[in-house]
Amino acid sequence: MDYFEIDDNTVSHNLILGTYFAFTTLSTVGFGDLHPKSDLERVFCVVILVMGVSIFSIFLGDFQEIIL
Repeated sequence: MDYFEIDDNTVSHNLILGTYFAFTTLSTVGFGDLHPKSDLERVFCVVILVMGVSIFSIFLGDFQEIIL
């Protein structure tokens, strides 16, 4: 809370932070030592994470069809 100054942020900034951390957690990428610092970087990372999970899902579906 202190690092990201959540109490002092605007609602839109906190929404971007929450979305970024939600997608990072759900995609099991983890937070790691390198992380985006600005809102633009966080939005870009969310897009990359969503695309990565989507592409992996497509490949997994194709792999399942091959096995069946």
